[in-house]
Amino acid sequence: MRNKLINLAMFLLIAVIICCSILLLKTEKEYKKANQEYQEITKQVKKSKKKNKSGQGIDFQALLTKNPDTVGWIQVKDTQIDYPIIQGKNNEKYLHETFLGNRNPSGAIFLDAKAKKDFGSANSIIYGHHMKNGSMFADLLKFRKQTFADTHRITLWMPAKKISLKVFAAYARKADTTLPVEFESDTEKSLFLKEIMERSEIQGNMSRKELRKAGQIYTFVTCSYEHDDYRTIVHAIERG
Repeated sequence: MRNKLINLAMFLLIAVIICCSILLLKTEKEYKKANQEYQEITKQVKKSKKKNKSGQGIDFQALLTKNPDTVGWIQVKDTQIDYPIIQGKNNEKYLHETFLGNRNPSGAIFLDAKAKKDFGSANSIIYGHHMKNGSMFADLLKFRKQTFADTHRITLWMPAKKISLKVFAAYARKADTTLPVEFESDTEKSLFLKEIMERSEIQGNMSRKELRKAGQIYTFVTCSYEHDDYRTIVHAIERG
């Protein structure tokens, strides 16, 4: 009887190992597919030397042809963040759907469905997955380090302009609060700024008064793995 139990335990262990290996290989295959898709898109839209209205060599006409939901492009130097930004009719569509509409756990980088597509909202929120192979918004976590935040900007391109963003707050928190896209009053905005600056793991070197005068906020959100259902949230404002 003892030998039978040992053999059964060994069989179950081997079965678990095989299943885990299959799942791992499948996941890596999906990661590779998404990476190849985005690399090809980058080559196609950046290869042209023709500059658009924002003075950058990104072919937005080509992007819009591939996906009419295109609203911009995001890039951060020294990271893998270099992707088109799209906006769906809701915030679920691009969680598991790539820029080209393929089902994939990598999803896409997307603007909150409630935000203005020209990034004119009081708080434009951009989401992306934190993939374990370092792709999509995984490198967003680097902004939680002071030295990185001090030396790197987030660049956003739109069909008609380019903006450079300085990060002033970055932190991890449980995904239990809906971030506002618009503010009903200056007081509400002031309270929001106070909260995020108190949460921040970095020093943005800007007062709340300066931030209020700066106007629009740009917020970037990805998954965080410190605890269950956590998010890394990065806030930035426009700076030349």
